[in-house]
Amino acid sequence: MMINNLPEKWDVETDLVAIGSGIGGLASAITAHDNGLKAVVLEKSDQVGGVTALSQGQVWVAGNHHAAALGIEDSAESGFRYLQRLAMGYGEDEAILNFTVHARAALKYFEEKAGLRINPIRGCPDYYYGLTNDSVSEGRLLEVEPFRGDTLGDWQSRTRLSPQVPYGLTTQDIADAGGLAAMMKWDFELLARRITEDERCAGSGLAAYFVKAALDRGIPLETGTSAEQLIGDGERIVGVRASKDGKDVYIKASKGVVIAVSSY
Repeated sequence: MMINNLPEKWDVETDLVAIGSGIGGLASAITAHDNGLKAVVLEKSDQVGGVTALSQGQVWVAGNHHAAALGIEDSAESGFRYLQRLAMGYGEDEAILNFTVHARAALKYFEEKAGLRINPIRGCPDYYYGLTNDSVSEGRLLEVEPFRGDTLGDWQSRTRLSPQVPYGLTTQDIADAGGLAAMMKWDFELLARRITEDERCAGSGLAAYFVKAALDRGIPLETGTSAEQLIGDGERIVGVRASKDGKDVYIKASKGVVIAVSSY
């Protein structure tokens, strides 16, 4: 919902407001900060990480530099054609092209600037491999290296873990042991050690890398804060009315608001 009535007084003034603390909201806040802007992240729940932390955490990037280093032939153009075919005419070509062209740059950026450590999942093909010439047998699907939860400090317990995914194992660990259908062959000793020592893989690890990068930059992560309304001035969105502890909080966003919520 949007309103065009400006509040009498702003409680918080910043440049960018990111609604949601999954990888989308955190990435927006991090890049805003790195480009000289002030950013704040609003999270409705008491923990950060969003549904990113609940997921398997696989990142799909066509024509990425890790695949190239392995000698895998691929390109953003091929990735565009692959997604275009899967969309069956229902997608927006401009949006698909924007994603495939810029995902490679975003990947490099967060590795170089935000400490992200991520690798291709060897032997893991596109989901629709073989149905189109623009699918590849491996190289586009990536996953993070295990992340040490204790490096989050006070936010260790406030950064979400997945109850659905065995976050103590990487997809590569599972694949090397025979896959999802070969659970009896998994390395449960490794799984137990990582969980005990809070080494996070999968989506829980992916989210933690971005939480850590946001914390290192001093970006405020406002948990228990629900975005209720967007506030406009008649021409553009200029802020958010949020609710925290039952009270309204008016947050001014001079550069914009990023809505990055409810992926599922």
